[in-house]
Formats: sequence, structure tokens, C-alpha cells
Amino acid sequence: MGSDNVKFSFKKLGILALILTLGMSLVACSFGKQDVHESKKSEVNTTIKTDADKTAQLKKEKAISDGQVYVQNNRAIATMLIKSGVSDKEAKDLAQKYGQDLKKKYKNMEVRVMAVRDNKNIVNLTIK
Repeated sequence: MGSDNVKFSFKKLGILALILTLGMSLVACSFGKQDVHESKKSEVNTTIKTDADKTAQLKKEKAISDGQVYVQNNRAIATMLIKSGVSDKEAKDLAQKYGQDLKKKYKNMEVRVMAVRDNKNIVNLTIK
């Protein structure tokens, strides 16, 4: 009978260890999910505000087929879709023009201007 009690104790110990392991893994998973949830909350709190006047001005440029000017995370950002056939120099000149213009309006913000032509990023300008 003594050996039956030892076997029973080992069974109890094994079951207890299994329950503890499962419990700890569930707790670890819930903490991981909470961290992901918190990071998603901060992404949602990021607001994007379009500058309609500057966007309209940008879209009137002959070399630009589409674009947008917006403010996000204390940065003024201009994106430009440059038409095929427009030179790199002309695209860079436009980026400089809008970069300086936005810096005058948004003095205390970092300004970024990005220009893409034929699915390639040709200008990436940052003014601090």
C-alpha cells in the first residue's frame, strides 16, 4: 500500500504542475494581449488633419497629378505624386518650394515633403 500512496502523490504533483503551467501561460498571454491593445489605442489616438488650402494649391501644379498636405504627430507633411516625364530637378524644386512654404505656416513643427514618380520615391525632404 505504501507504493500506491507514492504513485498517488506523484499523480497529484504532476496534475498540480500541469495546472500551474497552464495558468501561467494564460496569464502571460493575457498580458501580451493587453500590451498589443494598449499600442493599438495609441495608434487610434493619432489624429490626421488635412490642410485643405495647401492641398488644393499643391494639386494645381502642372507637374503633380495628386497629393496631400496634412498635419500628424506635430509634423506638417506634404505628399506629391509627380507625373511621368517630370525631371528629378523639377520635382526637387517643387519639394523645396512646398517645404519652405509649409515651414513658414507651421513654424514650430518638423516639415516633411515626399515625392513619388513611377512608383519610386524620388524626393524625401525634412526641414526641422
